[in-house]
Amino acid sequence: MTSTVDVPGVAPARRTTATLAVLGLAAVLGLAWGVATSFLQTVLPAPFAGLANAVSPWLVVPFLVGARTRTRPVALVAGLLACVLQVVGYYVTADLRGFGLSITSIAEWIVTGVVGGPVFGLAGHLWRTATGRLRGLGEALLVAVWATEAVVSYGIRLGYVGDALVFGSVAVALLLTVGRRPGPLRATLRWLAVTVPAGVAGMLALEPMLRVVG
Repeated sequence: MTSTVDVPGVAPARRTTATLAVLGLAAVLGLAWGVATSFLQTVLPAPFAGLANAVSPWLVVPFLVGARTRTRPVALVAGLLACVLQVVGYYVTADLRGFGLSITSIAEWIVTGVVGGPVFGLAGHLWRTATGRLRGLGEALLVAVWATEAVVSYGIRLGYVGDALVFGSVAVALLLTVGRRPGPLRATLRWLAVTVPAGVAGMLALEPMLRVVG
């Protein structure tokens, strides 16, 4: 007959290792997508060019990283790290490629990352773990940011119908995939009634500042 014995310090060590691993992932993905965005801006054709010039694509990275975290505090930190390093990766690459930099623009996007990163890191964590009333909130936030950018940024402000359709299509695709798991679709739809109006208000407030990356 065998028995197991808990070894002091093993469980905390594993948690620490898992936390460092997900923070490392956040750093790598953040930098990688920031670098990629700089190159994609010069190659993506219309109406897909907006995918490298918008807020919502950058918020996918903290969501993905947050979905791999075990706790909400780690999700917040991982989301923040991912978003801030996207800014770093983008602007360092843009500078190396010979594009002019704006201190104001850099500051604006860092502020956006500081706000959006933790929110969407937490959204990813909630998507995987939320129960009860919070179920559906994480995925609704992700769907809402794409939908509101389609309507406000590209539909109302710029009048770019093609870009608006692209972002709207992504929102629908996310609703029918991410929005259906792990909870029922109705949970996501319930939260969309809150997150979409909030997203529209937020986009309208931020649009004067967030014109185009760079």
